[in-house]
Amino acid sequence: MSNSKHSEFRDGWTTLLIALSGVVTSAHFLPLYSFGPMAPDLSRALDIPLGELQRCITFNFAGIAVGSQLAGWLIDRFSLRYATLCSLVLYAITYIMMGSVPLSQNLLYAFYFLLPIAGSGTLLVTWTTIVCAKFERQRGIALAILLSGSGLVSTVAPLLLASYVGTPDWQQGFFVMGILPLATLMVCFLALPAGNTNLSQCGDPSRDSATTGADEASKQVSGVSYQETLRTRQFWTITIALILIVFVIVSMITNIVPMLVQKGLSQSDATLVFSAFGLALVAGRLGAGFLLDQFWGPFIAFCALMLPSFGCILFLVAPPHVALMVLATVLVGLAAGAEFDILAYLVSRYFGLRSYAKVFGTVSGTVALGSGMSPLLFGPLIDGAGNYDSLLFICIGLAAVGASLFLTLGPYAKFE
Repeated sequence: MSNSKHSEFRDGWTTLLIALSGVVTSAHFLPLYSFGPMAPDLSRALDIPLGELQRCITFNFAGIAVGSQLAGWLIDRFSLRYATLCSLVLYAITYIMMGSVPLSQNLLYAFYFLLPIAGSGTLLVTWTTIVCAKFERQRGIALAILLSGSGLVSTVAPLLLASYVGTPDWQQGFFVMGILPLATLMVCFLALPAGNTNLSQCGDPSRDSATTGADEASKQVSGVSYQETLRTRQFWTITIALILIVFVIVSMITNIVPMLVQKGLSQSDATLVFSAFGLALVAGRLGAGFLLDQFWGPFIAFCALMLPSFGCILFLVAPPHVALMVLATVLVGLAAGAEFDILAYLVSRYFGLRSYAKVFGTVSGTVALGSGMSPLLFGPLIDGAGNYDSLLFICIGLAAVGASLFLTLGPYAKFE
């Protein structure tokens, strides 16, 4: 068995690298992590308060919800290669347009909504589909390595934009963001298999490439149909649990620094504390991926996704010492790293690979839509209370309930 495990990475490392390049430039992460560095310039140029500018993230998450559904349909209807290449072109063009046209507030919101729709084939649906099809015994750690690309883009995007932000040429930063998916386009054009590439063929290139049609493809891989999946208790349990968890994580990501400043830390110390989040995110991804291959997935999900509750308790009751605030931030960051590993893994284990792209797209899209409402909900709550205590109490409860729901999933499904 050990040799078989090693052979998965020996045979699949090129597939994993292709998918990793896609995650780094994905419309799931690049707009989010490039937004912060450009926000002050956008605020000044368009005369939009920074708080109001946060609506870009809500529109972006709504676009991810639509784009994830679209990606699952495109992969199922056409081919993974076709959907990916076309989306990368449209995604790059959208970013280039953002750097070319005079922006207004409404146009900016529209662009952030359109980015993940134009780049629907670059969302996590595509890249996790490729990896799940290629890896079986070590699927958890393979997904963890893949999704660690989000930690890489959170570091690389600000560095690439550093020469433009705060200068009269700040809008050219969008051109830089547009070049990144073009680089992935070249990789995918050369490396993704040609023809009617579907989920079943990604996992085994020796299969009959002449097979056509989504129905024929679905019969070559194990699992239940999309319609059957929607009728299962496990599907709705995973979806609701992740909406609650991601709502908490998004709320914390956007509020940790101002919350720490209100607790008495300087802005430089608060920013330094938050820098631990990125490292914790990568550690959470790799740790969750390793453990998912060793133990029952829902138990790992419960343990990892309970961590934000403990982090929020620390934020609420602990004195504003840097070490304690770093610990609280790390607890949230570990869960943020584990969430999509857990989603991709559990979808593949409970529903199989037959309709994986459509199921993952539906769950991730619904989660993005639900959690993307958090800026609209917590903003008035914080303004009305004048502090973050109410938000922290709510997040403690939501994370605890969401994590506990995973324990009700039952054993993995068995497919013939």
